[in-house]
Amino acid sequence: MIVYRFEDLRVWQAAKKQCDRVGVLIKRPEFHRDRELSGQLNAASISVMNNISEGFLRHRDKEFLQFLRVAAGSNGEVRSCYYAAHARKYIDDAESAELIELSNAIGRMTRRLQSTLG
Repeated sequence: MIVYRFEDLRVWQAAKKQCDRVGVLIKRPEFHRDRELSGQLNAASISVMNNISEGFLRHRDKEFLQFLRVAAGSNGEVRSCYYAAHARKYIDDAESAELIELSNAIGRMTRRLQSTLG
């Protein structure tokens, strides 16, 4: 399947879903009070989406691969923030597991896409 728009990439769609979830999370009072964690979580989740889209729009596999590496790193930051939020009791066990699995799924999709590029 040929993809013409980054919005059609499943990995970008998953990253957007994650970013949307983060947007809801950081509106909670406990996150609002912890500006450092919420700022890091927000920036990293946006970075995942943006790096996937920017790399795709470069139309060069080598550049796309590099942007996917950055997106993967940012996705790891998001997941790490989920662990911190869980440890601080901002999210419960079930929500933590769900968010971490979404991040892991993005990681798997990113790795699969990377393997097709080089």
